[in-house]
Amino acid sequence: MTVNEAPAGATARLAQFVHDARFADLPPSTRRAARRALVNIVGCCLSGAKHEIVDITARALLPLAGVPTASLLGRTERTDALTATMLNCLASAAYSFDDTHAETILHPSSATATALLALSEQRPITGEAFLVALVLGIDVASRVSKSVCVPPAVGDIGWSQTGIAAGIGAAAAAAKVLDLDPQRIAGAIGIASLQASGFRASHGTMAATLIFGHAAHTGLRAALLAQQGLGAPPESLVAKYGYASLYATAPHIPHLTDSLGNHFEVESLGYKPYPCGIVIHPSLDAALAWFQEHGTSADSIKSVGLRTHSSALALGFRRHPETELEAKVSLYHWVAAALAYGRAGIPEGKQAAIDDPAVVRLRGLIEVQTDEALTPDAAELTVTLRDGQQHTMSTTHSKGSMANPMSDDDLTEKFKGQAELVLAAPRAAELLERCWKVDQLSDAAEIARAARASL
Repeated sequence: MTVNEAPAGATARLAQFVHDARFADLPPSTRRAARRALVNIVGCCLSGAKHEIVDITARALLPLAGVPTASLLGRTERTDALTATMLNCLASAAYSFDDTHAETILHPSSATATALLALSEQRPITGEAFLVALVLGIDVASRVSKSVCVPPAVGDIGWSQTGIAAGIGAAAAAAKVLDLDPQRIAGAIGIASLQASGFRASHGTMAATLIFGHAAHTGLRAALLAQQGLGAPPESLVAKYGYASLYATAPHIPHLTDSLGNHFEVESLGYKPYPCGIVIHPSLDAALAWFQEHGTSADSIKSVGLRTHSSALALGFRRHPETELEAKVSLYHWVAAALAYGRAGIPEGKQAAIDDPAVVRLRGLIEVQTDEALTPDAAELTVTLRDGQQHTMSTTHSKGSMANPMSDDDLTEKFKGQAELVLAAPRAAELLERCWKVDQLSDAAEIARAARASL
């Protein structure tokens, strides 16, 4: 694939690349990675479809919505495309079970996929076109995020990378399937970048999930506005007082276009085996390994020492979460629950587990030491029992990381477990097959329609 080398800035180069990309340009490994991303995120949409956050937002917005032309995955309602995009994206993030870009802790697939699913019910989109746009949206979002947070860029950990980057990727993907010209694709990127927002102080609240829905909504809206000719700064990402200069202390602009077309960021996504913040997963692996090898009554544990990368404590610092939303990002809670139950699924993040005296006691015993010599996907756990026995378990590469990825079979089982919360098993199996074979579909809207719950 060639990139237009005419004099232009990074925003224009990205827009031209999005315009020119074709299915034939995608290597087989990229196509496979995109199918994996779709299977994972559709499953996440289904498992979160009836979450309290989605119900609240639906009650607020559906009475004001437009013509019902788009499906809500895992629910019976239909609504307008913009509202469907927001609600479906909210659902995908409700249990923090979505994908993670390895370098940035960005969750890029949800905003792009939900925008494309809503658009697929408004206009014909082939499965190949859908897959190309999904790849491009993830690529743009990840590159934008890298430009403001991956060294040598210097950014602020307080920004939610999903909030400030995922909507830009969704805008690029939507602009692609709307068949916009390069100038209007750049306009869509610009309009979305003007609306980028979200900070990590929201963690532990419903508003943290709203960040995802907002990103998807603004991305699709940006593309629709650009389609009609709404103008935006042509170099919004790199202009003076533009995106990169405001979201980073020292941005690194080459991240936007380095290896463009030669490496696709969808191949840099990790998938979560546990429904909580990705930075917690290495410690969870160690705790679960301890339970499997040495597990005994939680009462027998005297102390727990944990050595981990600083990012785990920076984002998972809540020792005693009071709500399920706070528990999603509590390093202490998930390690304690894993030590107590030997499991780390959706039930272990529920209120019953949060309030369990055994889990509460274990949370209080955990002492965390941060060590920058460890990588973000490594951890070391030492459990000391009342009888003096001591066991140390280490995680070098957590399950779901780039070095220890979930297999296709793992993703299939994860999908089934999520989908069957809202769909009968035969329908879940049919939907799963469509996702795995998306590029063979003549009409990508088959996925959105198959994901609706029966009345």
